[in-house]
Amino acid sequence: MDNVDPIQALTRDHDMVRKLADTYLNSSDMDVKKQSAIQLLQAIHTHSRLEESIFYPNVRCLDDNLVRHFEQDHLKVDDLLATLQGMQPDEPRTEALMREMLNAVLSHIDEEEQQLFPRLQRSNVDMSDIGLQMQSFEANLIHMQAQASDQGTRRR
Repeated sequence: MDNVDPIQALTRDHDMVRKLADTYLNSSDMDVKKQSAIQLLQAIHTHSRLEESIFYPNVRCLDDNLVRHFEQDHLKVDDLLATLQGMQPDEPRTEALMREMLNAVLSHIDEEEQQLFPRLQRSNVDMSDIGLQMQSFEANLIHMQAQASDQGTRRR
């Protein structure tokens, strides 16, 4: 199996979030907005867990203050995410909260890619080990989400 470059993996996630955000923010079709909102909430949730559990703890040695700054960004986004996950897409406040969350997420992504990733690439941090840990974490997370949705379907 190829070594997974965590920076490439995270950048791929970032690109997907950017694309979905673009679709959400620029569409006037409610169905398109609803679909992209569902995908965004899921993608951001998974990506956040991955960074908070594996990536940040492993790169903290590079610059503790910078990593702490990114973790603070995550706390804000996680709060908005939790609120949005409990709302219906057509509630009046949903659009404003979605936009607020996306602005926070998109600026966070840009900062990570401009400040953290280049420094990481120049450092001697073992990226292949982080990549493997991330891969394993993501597989477990997807497995748990699938189990939860199976149980949800059975209960109905």
